[in-house]
Amino acid sequence: MSTASQQIALRVATLFSGVLKGIHFYPASHPSILQPLRELDATLGELLREQGELNFGVTDDTLYFADHLFVRPTPPVAELASGLAARGIHAVTLRKGLTFEQLSRFFVLAADKKSAADLIADRLLEEGIDTILINGITRQDQEEEPTEPVDEARFDPHAAYNQALAAVKGVWKEIQRGRMPNSAEVIAVVDTMVDMAIQDPSTLLCLSMIKDYDNYTFTHCVNVGVLSLALAASLGTSRETLRDTGVAGMLHDIGKIRIDKEILNKPGKLDAAEFEQIKKHSEFGAKIVEKMQGLNDEIVQAVLGHHILFNRDGYPEWAQEIPFNEMADIIAVSDTYDAITTLRPYTLPQTPKSAVDIMRKISGTKLNSYLVEKFVEMMGDYPVGTLVRLDNNELAVVFRPNPADSRAPTVKVVVDAAGNLLGEPRIERLAQDGVPCYAAIVAVANPLTRNIDPARYLT
Repeated sequence: MSTASQQIALRVATLFSGVLKGIHFYPASHPSILQPLRELDATLGELLREQGELNFGVTDDTLYFADHLFVRPTPPVAELASGLAARGIHAVTLRKGLTFEQLSRFFVLAADKKSAADLIADRLLEEGIDTILINGITRQDQEEEPTEPVDEARFDPHAAYNQALAAVKGVWKEIQRGRMPNSAEVIAVVDTMVDMAIQDPSTLLCLSMIKDYDNYTFTHCVNVGVLSLALAASLGTSRETLRDTGVAGMLHDIGKIRIDKEILNKPGKLDAAEFEQIKKHSEFGAKIVEKMQGLNDEIVQAVLGHHILFNRDGYPEWAQEIPFNEMADIIAVSDTYDAITTLRPYTLPQTPKSAVDIMRKISGTKLNSYLVEKFVEMMGDYPVGTLVRLDNNELAVVFRPNPADSRAPTVKVVVDAAGNLLGEPRIERLAQDGVPCYAAIVAVANPLTRNIDPARYLT
């Protein structure tokens, strides 16, 4: 794109962001919406007359418009990317003939944050609007598939993970702006993950190895939510309890927004006074969650008690006598695992196998021993993300646990017997129907010494 067209792309994205944000507070006929909407309509109309079709959307959390990628987004552009991703909108196609009324209708449908991409696409097509396509869904697709439109996130764990990340970031940003956050986006994405967990809890385990050290707080919250949901599912809990557990896990550290950033980001161990400040985040978080609509007392209690410890020797000290529910102990187990396996300023990450061993040592005191054993059972002897050496001298990353034989998971071979890193990893099942069919694990390898990031092979 030329410099001028880059400027136009930025202006279009800014207008989209402003209207999408404003439509939550004002009707489409309000001057605050009408003015930017008219400018957007005029700009898009001119572009469509020249090009016939325009595409924009979100890829890898980055907004694109035509062939312009906003890698260093302005705040409005970043907000638009987050808003689209939260709704599961990855691609929007605008076609020649788009009218002001159709554009206005799109924003009205998108105003409800609970409206997922497939629902918006369905409504547009039902109303005869084929100049705006969401995620490539056309009327022909509807005619060929009469069943309920497919929500990509319900079949794609990574799409669901990205939506969860956007939802947690959204809650955080709303609090920073002095607003009471809406819980709808978090609940919606957790409901999607509940469907996956009920079908197969191991589907979510790969997601727990996603580590973004520049956004540790957000990825940690989502990872704890994912692990807590998977553990609760493996226990056979009800759907309602699964949802509450996942929501509580994703919001368990939301109180850290009230902690001084210098303390949160300190590159070393905290002194006594700083730790006293950190200890307050559980209380802060419970107070925030208590005020959010749609969240019950069990979720509030779990957020308050996720550091209370199984032996009730944790914090907040005044809450040690409260009879916390199992949800708090589930989150404590998941929180511990993710913290141990993540690189932090004052400690190197442990391998998943080492993390499980450490957790076993503190079970019965800091952690609920029953839940730790159930967690280990769910993860297998070699948890997802473990780098292992096989008896044929290959290196592989554990990709899926094997409930029938915890010592023989499904792996992705990443280094061949000669020590060469494979360009394309190869999936192998170490056992099938209880019979060894490829190779056996002989040792756990340290990915840091081999410059291998196991998480990249789990996507």
